[in-house]
Amino acid sequence: MLSRSFNILRGKPWGFSLVPVRTYQVSRNDESLKTEYDDITNYGSYKNTIFTHRLPESTAQQSPPLVALHFRLNLPKTYQFSTLSQALNMIKYEGLANNYGLNTLGKTLLSYYVSEYLLVRYPRLPMPIHNAAVDSLMGVESLYELGKAWGIQVDTTSKLDKKLSLESEFLQYGRLRFLSDQDKNQFTEEGIIELNLQEARTLNPNTNHFISREHDAYASAVRSIIGGLYTHCGETVTKKFIDDHILSRKLLLENMFQFSQPTRELARLCEKLNFKEPLQIRLMAETGRLSSHAIYVAGVFVGTEKLGEGVGSSLNEAKTRAVVNSLMSYYLYTPINEEGNPVKLPSDTDYKLEGIIGDGDVAI
Repeated sequence: MLSRSFNILRGKPWGFSLVPVRTYQVSRNDESLKTEYDDITNYGSYKNTIFTHRLPESTAQQSPPLVALHFRLNLPKTYQFSTLSQALNMIKYEGLANNYGLNTLGKTLLSYYVSEYLLVRYPRLPMPIHNAAVDSLMGVESLYELGKAWGIQVDTTSKLDKKLSLESEFLQYGRLRFLSDQDKNQFTEEGIIELNLQEARTLNPNTNHFISREHDAYASAVRSIIGGLYTHCGETVTKKFIDDHILSRKLLLENMFQFSQPTRELARLCEKLNFKEPLQIRLMAETGRLSSHAIYVAGVFVGTEKLGEGVGSSLNEAKTRAVVNSLMSYYLYTPINEEGNPVKLPSDTDYKLEGIIGDGDVAI
């Protein structure tokens, strides 16, 4: 399998640069799992020497940060403290069960409910805007901010420091655990960031932005908490939790649009909708044409029906704003039922199809 790796060049006077190089990826044994085997090609001889177990419920209940987080999130009593502690554990080689399965389950649930919400509430969104909206609701950066707002703390104290400070062992079970003792004791110089292989894969060379281990760990913890809620309390409680914490946040969809050729896109959209009347942009009102603060009001019409209007300090600006507002009124359409309320989602009780199914993107 071909993959991309990064080489560091030191020849440039201003520092380093990452150059992608195409290489062959070779499967390697994960030494952290301490797997024993007679022969590396004899998969039947593989043995896992790490005993993995769940944290006892009685032990988890003695962790003050864990109890505080449980009550802060208003989790049901059926949600076990041991499961909440497991949702905060990403370390796979210290014996305690990690959050890999809960993270996968929570990510699947979030993908379904977020996609369902956007597709039903905004069925005309272009696919790039839909993907950006999904990332705004359940992306790593969004879930990182949510996890910080929940008060989740990172366990940054090494075992030696805990021993010297006589710190209670129960405190660590209520903190986010993803750093090894070697990482905790590693010296970091201000202004210099060292990327591991996982972080380097997320690096955008144009913006120098990458997803750090801490941000990824917070996002994993949030998804795992949702997965644990589904495991203990079922779909109804989980859906309400996602509505309260994820879907209730204000989503500025109008700021995600960027039109390069709005007039042409609107003309193609009218053709796609089979409008019989031609598209016209008319000047509806104006004031102060000969002054330094002129105001123009333009409208977009198809026959006698007005699609939108815009205000500008020049005639071209008013026309452009009118076209953009017409496109926005189409793309941000939200269907309602006969009572004037938003239509129900497929996961709601007594659901029936009341909205519309999108017609696809407009080709420009």
